Formats: sequence, structure tokens, C-alpha cells
Amino acid sequence: MHVGEALKHGATREEIAEALGVAVAMNAGAALVYSARAMDAVSQHSG
Repeated sequence: MHVGEALKHGATREEIAEALGVAVAMNAGAALVYSARAMDAVSQHSG
């Protein structure tokens, strides 16, 4: 995933969550599963 790079370039947790929300709206199946993993990665990278 690209969470680390997004955070490195200044994306906030809220911006990442919003982007994931759009992905879920566009493709509910796989995006819903991977959204939880992406937010876990945000938490890991944020300390």
C-alpha cells in the first residue's frame, strides 16, 4: 500500500479516510476489506 508515502507527503489521516470512502463507494467489495488494512497501516506509521 501507499500509506507511508501519502503520510510522508503530508496526507492526513482524515484525507486518507476520505479517499478510502470514495474507493468503497466506487467498488464496495474489495475496497471495504482493504480500507481497514489501510487505516491500520496509517496507525502503524503514525506511531
